[in-house]
Amino acid sequence: MVFTLRGQLKILKKGSQDTEILPDVFVYGQVHRYHDIFSRAETELLIVVFQPYGYFSLSGIPADELKGRIIDADLIFGSQIFSLMDALGAAISYERSISLIENYFSSVLKNTKSTDRLLSPIVRIVIQSKGQIAVSQLTKLTSYSERQLERLFNQAVGLSPLKYLQIVRLHHFLSLIRSTNNTASFTTAGLESGYYDQPHLIHNFKQITGLTPTQYLSTAGTLAVNLVIVN
Repeated sequence: MVFTLRGQLKILKKGSQDTEILPDVFVYGQVHRYHDIFSRAETELLIVVFQPYGYFSLSGIPADELKGRIIDADLIFGSQIFSLMDALGAAISYERSISLIENYFSSVLKNTKSTDRLLSPIVRIVIQSKGQIAVSQLTKLTSYSERQLERLFNQAVGLSPLKYLQIVRLHHFLSLIRSTNNTASFTTAGLESGYYDQPHLIHNFKQITGLTPTQYLSTAGTLAVNLVIVN
């Protein structure tokens, strides 16, 4: 979820030079293509990145319905979201902003018990393995078939289990690179992250972020990857 506290964001429409003004508060789902978003003036953003299945727990709306979409947040959370935005604009510190956000989302939680019970153990396995586990192995470690896992992940996370594994593995690679701050260690970090060679790494990286690893680290920041960094 993106709060534009100052300035105005615009998005370049696909296949044209026309632009569209984005809402002051919007939610975007798991991305399957890349968007050019920009601002012509000084801009202040506050961005909330939900943990896996976080959006589904908060809204009760299946995550796959939001996949690839940008939606005005008040259509999901109602007009109270603007009261939260006003409070964030008046907040005097990041700590106060975080507190406001946590209090607001705590008040709107839905489906959290059932979702946590179903997905928490599986997500924990994926993160502990740093994404280096096959979907077939997940089926053996859980009581779910591949079809059940696919349905559960698409509904709650907005991604297939395979895509989620790829993103967690990519985040592990990024954490290794950031810890050394040395692009020369790409090959070593890639092998440690489960990529069998550099072309495999570059292909998967660009498939998820739209950038090569070098481009990402030099220009993109963390917004090109749509999940929180896993250390």
